[in-house]
Amino acid sequence: MVTIQEARRSLERYFAEHPPAISGDLYIGDEWFEDDQDYLPVWGSRQFYVDGLEAFARWDNLAIFVDKRTGEVRKDFHTPNFAKIRRMTPVAASS
Repeated sequence: MVTIQEARRSLERYFAEHPPAISGDLYIGDEWFEDDQDYLPVWGSRQFYVDGLEAFARWDNLAIFVDKRTGEVRKDFHTPNFAKIRRMTPVAASS
């Protein structure tokens, strides 16, 4: 089982290899979500999450999951995963 800290490091490595197409500086939040299978990180622009500037909000419908068994990062769309995401519970992912 991958810990939340290991999942965060997997996501950081993933973003280093595949920089996201966002405006502003990349921010990975300390509060994530989880279910039995996956972690769901909160990520996007620091200008949006920290500074509250709505012009930096993401509108890409992208959901990124980190598999709890393998640490694999996978991209999917938010819309078809809406029910899964709504069932997920908050979890602290401090670095």
